[in-house]
Amino acid sequence: MILFSQRHSPFARKAEVALLEAGVTGVEVRHLADHLRQGDEPAHPENPLNTAPLLILADGRGVFDSEEICFYIDEFSGGHLIPKDTGERQAVLTLQHLAAGLCELGADLRWELQQNEMGISIPGLRDDLIAQLDAAYDILENGPAMGKTPPDQVADIGVIALATALDWLEFRGLDRYVSPHPNLAWWVDVFRERPSMSATEYEDLSEL
Repeated sequence: MILFSQRHSPFARKAEVALLEAGVTGVEVRHLADHLRQGDEPAHPENPLNTAPLLILADGRGVFDSEEICFYIDEFSGGHLIPKDTGERQAVLTLQHLAAGLCELGADLRWELQQNEMGISIPGLRDDLIAQLDAAYDILENGPAMGKTPPDQVADIGVIALATALDWLEFRGLDRYVSPHPNLAWWVDVFRERPSMSATEYEDLSEL
């Protein structure tokens, strides 16, 4: 199998961390350019948008969208990432969706900040996005994820998604816009020490 990834993407990193946490071996990871240009040859015919992550299976089929890839990794590994119990499964997948929402809010805020520098921002949008991020951080500050995943256990997809999302927000400098959340900051620092995280650190290779 081949995983097409990008070093600056929280969604691509989530897939890479999931592979490592699930113990899936024999997957070649290829990193696409940080900023693909119009006209670049698609990484795979089934994914003409050239988005990452993209998982190419042994039979040549392509799986894209990070959640679908993580579902596949979970099944391929024998269910290491997503609990079978209905209640636990719902909690894990809800946390994954919340983490995805954090990334989307962060991307919108980053864009709005860039627009503001050019004097074409939408009035009030910056403050609204920051307030939404802060509210999500408040929910997570004392949430159940803070007590999960001892170092000797496989991380589930919910905490993987959360860790890669929060680390990306810090990587992009967006965490400075929200109020301090000491429990969350401590949790991310501890999670970063996992081999799966240290092997997949963010890096922006673009000149933009």
